[in-house]
Amino acid sequence: MQVSYIDDNFNDPKQMDLEASEQEAEERHSSLFSLSPYRDPTQWFRASAAATACCIALYTLFGFILVSRHASFLGVQMQLFLDAGMDPLIRPDDPYLTGFGHRLGSALFFGCTLGTFSAMLCMALSFMPWLKGRFTWPDAGVYPVLGAMSAYLGFSGEMPVLSVLFGLLSPAVFFFVWGFIIKRSWNNKLDIRRWLILFAVMVSPFLSFIVFGSATFEVIRDAMLTTPFVRGISDFYYDHTLLAAHVIKPIAAQEQKVFAVSDEISYIGPIPHGTLWVITPDPCAVEGRSLAVSRREFGCRSVVLEDTRPANAANRIIAEYSPQFERNERLRQGIGLFFFRGPIILVPVLLMLWFSLFVSNLWDRSMLMAIVILAGYLALFSPAWKSLYQRHELSGHPDRIARYMLSEHEDKRYLALATLPKEFTDRELIRFAADESPRVRLLALFEAGKRGKEIFLDLYDKALSDPQLNVRTRACLALGSIPSYRSKGLLRQAFLDDPSWYVRGYAYRALGKMSPYARIVKQEK
Repeated sequence: MQVSYIDDNFNDPKQMDLEASEQEAEERHSSLFSLSPYRDPTQWFRASAAATACCIALYTLFGFILVSRHASFLGVQMQLFLDAGMDPLIRPDDPYLTGFGHRLGSALFFGCTLGTFSAMLCMALSFMPWLKGRFTWPDAGVYPVLGAMSAYLGFSGEMPVLSVLFGLLSPAVFFFVWGFIIKRSWNNKLDIRRWLILFAVMVSPFLSFIVFGSATFEVIRDAMLTTPFVRGISDFYYDHTLLAAHVIKPIAAQEQKVFAVSDEISYIGPIPHGTLWVITPDPCAVEGRSLAVSRREFGCRSVVLEDTRPANAANRIIAEYSPQFERNERLRQGIGLFFFRGPIILVPVLLMLWFSLFVSNLWDRSMLMAIVILAGYLALFSPAWKSLYQRHELSGHPDRIARYMLSEHEDKRYLALATLPKEFTDRELIRFAADESPRVRLLALFEAGKRGKEIFLDLYDKALSDPQLNVRTRACLALGSIPSYRSKGLLRQAFLDDPSWYVRGYAYRALGKMSPYARIVKQEK
């Protein structure tokens, strides 16, 4: 006898609808334009972080090509200074120009700014595909806009074609990586309320510092000098992004510049500090020129002077005409927009959202471990909170200044100098300029420079040998405010001998205040 079994759900309409919807979701998921059927913020952050890293890598490659090309140009320019008998700010064979590490450091500057900025634009427009669970044709219409925006923000006149190419590639790289990760992600239950509470807790230290005015650039810069590891990061930044800084500098802000001038021009006029004027029959043939100046059109973009006034009357070549011939103005504006118009503030916000999301997910697996990580994170801010309290205490009780000045604790000595610098005598400033703490020495030099007294010359002489480059730059700034034969000699020594291009630039600018140095040379065709 044959027995047959009948599935009770075989004719169940609800079960059939469920199976049909699951099959439809699976078909959508397997489609080229489909994404994961799950909507979990964890997957979005994970995909966005990986895609951002790829955009940073892409723009780092762009930056490496750009700074390598610019280093070659700068080397030719510095050779012109050598040929003219002038001391160049950086020699053509200097590791700052030729070294792979320095070029890569400057390339990372462009990667971390332009790459992050481009990725943030893509992130903003990734929400709709993520919510819908698939890419649609209207999304494809947004792509040219994203590519155009990235190309505009990162446009360099030194490499126009590559600027546009990398700008168009950036959104493609972002969404390829982002879509790949989203498509293969899984569902993850999330307690939204707990996530937002953790985020508020993690952001609260930063908000407290902003409210109480202790999150200024100077405070953050000085705080980076307190520990060897973070100080090393600061020194690496200043030493390995100088090529990038030179790329985006306006011509007027460059310490040394070369102007190729047509020999039809009989009189140049004022020649500012750091300028080399090459008189030649063909200004367009001078490689390494910052700008060409002539009375008529040549085969290159040049300043064409149609009047009979001296070429640089009222410093017009630099002040009036040079901005019109900037090759990296848009690139500088894009980076400036990222730094000074708000987008960079979103970076720590996104990081805090992601970190709080990680702790929230960890909470489900191990509440104890999540609490330990959260407590360790908040403990990192205890020195800053302590400093904030001590600053408030000293501001309200100036009579405690002597105790802070004589304290064995570095943070109290720093706060005394940062809060009430006018209470320090000249002799005390000289003593504090020899403090074991680099940020205390830096503040002491800053206050001494504001007073501008020759009694501090010995202090500046010693500071020019300080191991911390920020201290040496501060000494150069101070020396520039004391016009004397000795200060001029100390600045020239720093300009010629200091190992840091960054410090030499400060010394050269300060030297120009006392003894402007420029030259006119003639070059035969």
